[in-house]
Amino acid sequence: MGWVHAQDHAWGSDDESVRTGLPMDIEKGVCYLVKEKKPDVSYRLFEVLLEQKLPGLVVTRQYPERVRRERGLTDARIIWLSHTPGEDFHNPTAIGTLAKVLQKFIEDHSGEGVILLDGLEFLIINNGFLQTLMFVEHVNEFIMQHHGILLLPVSPETLEEKELALLERNLKVLESPALKTDLETREVSKLLDTH
Repeated sequence: MGWVHAQDHAWGSDDESVRTGLPMDIEKGVCYLVKEKKPDVSYRLFEVLLEQKLPGLVVTRQYPERVRRERGLTDARIIWLSHTPGEDFHNPTAIGTLAKVLQKFIEDHSGEGVILLDGLEFLIINNGFLQTLMFVEHVNEFIMQHHGILLLPVSPETLEEKELALLERNLKVLESPALKTDLETREVSKLLDTH
């Protein structure tokens, strides 16, 4: 199965890009499915969005302190998908309450913010595909009604073709290689501007 390219959008009064020149013309009120084996490009995009003064939330399968250290995310809240109880730890089988946590984050920031959900495959393992799909659709509907942004990295090899097609149906798909090139071009331009 080949990569699906992000669709071009004509900007209307209701559509608002976060910033001109942002990778792939990221829009507020949209959930993005980022196809990549490891979520490196998604984290880089998340960091670029944080530079736009958007509040950030990461939901991840990785240990929060490791994510902070390796990604340099000092200003973003990080929730760990884990069966271990604790502060900012979330049980992966409780996806109904996870949806409420994501909604509350967006509501607490006046409908804005960027969420990186790095752990879709883990949610599928713990809840089954259909229940996880319903969770994604619920969160997508909420994000569309507000000005939030959801980044949802997924490794296409971990899903059946039909499952991937169902996820792609209502999310905007970003091609990882093109997004990576766009981010690298942006970083080089930023370096050249400082010299």
